[in-house]
Amino acid sequence: MDWLVVVVQWLHVLLGILWFGNALALAVIVIPAMNRLPIVRQREIGGAIGLRSNRIFPVVVPLIILLGIARGTVLGPIKSLDILFGTAYGLTWLAALVVTTLTFIWGLRVIVPAVEAMERAPVNAHGTPTAALIAATDRAKRLVLVELIGFLGIYTCMILMRFGL
Repeated sequence: MDWLVVVVQWLHVLLGILWFGNALALAVIVIPAMNRLPIVRQREIGGAIGLRSNRIFPVVVPLIILLGIARGTVLGPIKSLDILFGTAYGLTWLAALVVTTLTFIWGLRVIVPAVEAMERAPVNAHGTPTAALIAATDRAKRLVLVELIGFLGIYTCMILMRFGL
């Protein structure tokens, strides 16, 4: 058994579970639960989650990508451009790399600014939400849900690669 391959695979999967699991938990548990709360409270909770996520995932996701590159190439079957572009596995691996990178960029360039806009949106003088805050909060929640499309693509590629496709 090649222990380096095991360690790289283990870390790649663990970090992927953290990232994908976070998105699933937000979509299935956190956002639906928050929808029952007042908008101002939703912003408070969403902002705290966003702040924590912005410290973790800019480190975790590049590691996932680098470990995936190592696992597919140096420690895996992709040793040439012929294998990358000429095999089902190579094409699926490339698709996974592209979709993972695009999903990460979506988070950085779309979701993070949406959460920041939600944080900046004002409340009324008596602490009730403004129309701008309601719209910004709803937008941030929708964008997090849209991110799941990328994760479903990544997950599908991982399953296909497990079976050599």
